[in-house]
Amino acid sequence: AGKQPGPRERCVVEMRPLLRRATALDGAAGRGRTPLAMARAGLRMVATDLSQAGLRALHDAAESEQLASHVWPVVADFDNFPFRAESFDSIINVSFLSRGVFPELFRALKVGGVLLVDTFLIDQAKIGHPVNPQFLLGHYELRDLLAELELMRYRERLEVYPDGSRAWR
Repeated sequence: AGKQPGPRERCVVEMRPLLRRATALDGAAGRGRTPLAMARAGLRMVATDLSQAGLRALHDAAESEQLASHVWPVVADFDNFPFRAESFDSIINVSFLSRGVFPELFRALKVGGVLLVDTFLIDQAKIGHPVNPQFLLGHYELRDLLAELELMRYRERLEVYPDGSRAWR
């Protein structure tokens, strides 16, 4: 089927050099666009999602790209966070918002690790999916959620993609 494209979100590409090149967690990995791109860059990825079908597609893609030794799909529910303290050098959370999981992410991050979060802002409801405020961050809310961590980079903006679509992130 050929190589899957790299991550859609520009911040993942821009922030990749900040991620520690060891074991990383991707929460809500879906079909694996981000974990595959990170595995290509040399990270070992634990890719979690509730969707067995999505993770099966990720597994197949990792096999076809000879990345299976760098990508471990795991069916996981973040409402019952399954990982031990200090398990990951980096954690990537893209397009998924569960405010209650942040303390668990902090706990699972090794000392000196990096947490990359990129998700939708409240303004997104005016232009498209998602529209439920439960899945949309208020302005500067993420800064508050991450208050106990050292903030390396932060931005809120309208992203315009090559296909012309837009998203508030």
